[in-house]
Amino acid sequence: MKSLIEEKLEEYIEQRTSPESEILHELSRETHLKTYYPRMLAGQVQGKFLEMIVRMLKPERILEIGTFTGYSAIAMAKGLPENGKIITLEVNPEMEVLINKFIRKSGLENKIELQIGDAIEIIPKIKEEFDLVFIDADKEQ
Repeated sequence: MKSLIEEKLEEYIEQRTSPESEILHELSRETHLKTYYPRMLAGQVQGKFLEMIVRMLKPERILEIGTFTGYSAIAMAKGLPENGKIITLEVNPEMEVLINKFIRKSGLENKIELQIGDAIEIIPKIKEEFDLVFIDADKEQ
């Protein structure tokens, strides 16, 4: 797959982005070792960008549609205020163990709530309002 960003520019951005935390580095490594589509991982640059957006906007409630292995949920949770919460939705039940493992390892289980299932069925049942919604799943729907 051809990159949307020229390789040299991508390299430049990565070199000037804050390094990812140890836990996110470990999650990235495990994602690359244990999943079929590791390129779906948010990664260092996108993770830091999401964390920055959360710090700037100061949302208290975030809905994430598409958890994959939990990288972006953990990155955003790092930027949340103390009372902040992310509800993250993942359609693939096979990812649940890996996601929960890294949510616990990150120490952010009080800020991240994982729900497994189809977002189209789950969202109408959620009785919360959100300050920020990150859609990183079936974009066509």
